[in-house]
Amino acid sequence: MPLSEGAPVRPKVGRQAENRARRRTEILDAAVAAFTEKGFNGTSLRDVAARAGLTHPGLAHHFADKAALLEGVLDRRSAAALAAVPVDPHDGMAMLRSLVGLTEHDLTDPDGLRMFRVVSAEALAPAHPAHGYFRRWYAQVRSWARTGLADLERRELLAPAVVDLDAAAAQIAGMRDGLDPQWLLDPDAVDLVVVVRAHLQTYCTERL
Repeated sequence: MPLSEGAPVRPKVGRQAENRARRRTEILDAAVAAFTEKGFNGTSLRDVAARAGLTHPGLAHHFADKAALLEGVLDRRSAAALAAVPVDPHDGMAMLRSLVGLTEHDLTDPDGLRMFRVVSAEALAPAHPAHGYFRRWYAQVRSWARTGLADLERRELLAPAVVDLDAAAAQIAGMRDGLDPQWLLDPDAVDLVVVVRAHLQTYCTERL
């Protein structure tokens, strides 16, 4: 069918890049579903390929192995969250509000959150390919929290009950570990955002 006069023609390279990006997204979506259902250890590349409508060699063209696929899934999730809710740890109140915002963002993607929790449990094993990722993630959240709490202390906005900033930072980093499973198992019983905000409010004297 001839193009109408004046219609833009996309370069072939541009179309190929778009197709590749779309296919990569489809693969990552399929991997999220598989990892959520079976965990990383129970998922095969053939399973992900079938869910994405690809052959095994077709998937390998995008991801060399299962560890690379998991890295792609986790990196995409982190990048999307931090693009939606940037974190400025040097402003203590903004940091706490960002943690509430990240919780709100997670509720828009419950499948991604469930996958994150399934894989994080598996990654406690030192040999797991995501073990290092989760160590770095928790270290990052502790760093954000420690920096933000120090700012609150300087501005005299830190709650009097907070006497050990390192301990408080670790508590903040671990806050969601117990709350997320409760919400995922019974979302009607737990208002995740309300509970997270209430917990974070205990660290500051200014209203979140």
